[in-house]
Amino acid sequence: DRKHPDLINNIKGGVSTVSYTGNYNDDNGHGTHIAGIIAAVDNTFGVVGVGPQISLYGVKVLNRNGSGYLSDVIEGLDWAIANGMQVINMSLGTSSDIQSFRDAVQRVNAAGIVQVAAAGNSGGAVNFPGAYPEVIAVSATDNTNTIASWSSRGPEIDLAAPGVNIYSTYKGSKYATLSGTSMASPHVAGAAALVLTQTAKCDSDFNGVCSPVEVQQRLENTAEDLGISGKDSLYGAGLIDAQKAVVQ
Repeated sequence: DRKHPDLINNIKGGVSTVSYTGNYNDDNGHGTHIAGIIAAVDNTFGVVGVGPQISLYGVKVLNRNGSGYLSDVIEGLDWAIANGMQVINMSLGTSSDIQSFRDAVQRVNAAGIVQVAAAGNSGGAVNFPGAYPEVIAVSATDNTNTIASWSSRGPEIDLAAPGVNIYSTYKGSKYATLSGTSMASPHVAGAAALVLTQTAKCDSDFNGVCSPVEVQQRLENTAEDLGISGKDSLYGAGLIDAQKAVVQ
């Protein structure tokens, strides 16, 4: 929602790749909810995002029903490369491994852009693009730090984040409580953006830049281990800890 009072100061641009509108304003609600988790401003009302000074770009690749075409998603990814994005959140997925999608994800990775995606809500295998090695796949936890029964799982899970009963911004300048790995993913995307402001914390090869792999390593190394010891198929490296990732 381009005019949402909790988002408007952080929205810096965007694009629509869907056929029926050139306006990237949210006509579903899902995108606005995710945007608030990432970067709702720190004011006297509503919610506060993971990084309340993060610049938001609305890349509208799905329709008003929340579905769409991979070709539109790929066009959105290429727009992100061309326009210098640093982190892409993909609270979307497909069970199909499509070569053109894989190629687009690899182009984004080669451009040095961190990619974070929802694992899926089937309770089964991790969706694509989360299942691609270049993408940080996120499972959803509840307020007891336990994985949600519906959260997808598997060896591709990299991190876990809150995804049950998440209160955030919604279209029409409103607020809503939603659940899903769609809500977990932006917690990690926001933390990734924060890490990128602290180059010394993630630049392990000392080249002055934090690559997607280095950002992921920083997030994983500072996560709170959940479940069985070490990386596992439910929580990955564990629960995202933004403060540790940025400060420790």
